[in-house]
Amino acid sequence: MHQTLKNLYSGFAILLFLFLAIASNPSKKTFSNDEKWIPKDFDPAKTTLLIQKFRSSEKQQTKMEGYMEEKYPYKYEFVEMETIIDREGKYANTDIYHFALRITSHTTSYTNSNMVTSGFDFYFYDRANDIKYPATNKASSYIFTTFQPVINTILKKYE
Repeated sequence: MHQTLKNLYSGFAILLFLFLAIASNPSKKTFSNDEKWIPKDFDPAKTTLLIQKFRSSEKQQTKMEGYMEEKYPYKYEFVEMETIIDREGKYANTDIYHFALRITSHTTSYTNSNMVTSGFDFYFYDRANDIKYPATNKASSYIFTTFQPVINTILKKYE
């Protein structure tokens, strides 16, 4: 009887773990505050979204590129931050390259414990009107952990 009860608890624990793992799957996660950070005049079908390259980690950059290739049906290009700001050459036409998704980082220091935390977030930048929109306020220490729901939120809004 004792062994049966133990097996039952183990089975329940495994099922609970699997349920939680599936329910918290970040590949489907979206942000509910999209009206605060997605520009009202952004339409992914009518513009090529420029996305700032993440130079701090080639692995994270590769994951971001792979995710866009797999999930994002609209036009986009990963470019350097300077390209987004300069508006010269190939990317000068702000009718085509109107919006950019830029990276911002947050650093928090705790003086008592000498602990420093940092997180990465994204915000839209209107290149035609030089407007910086608010960030998502959903920063994460791994840029891909924030990037994935940002893209999912855009896709959900424009399906």
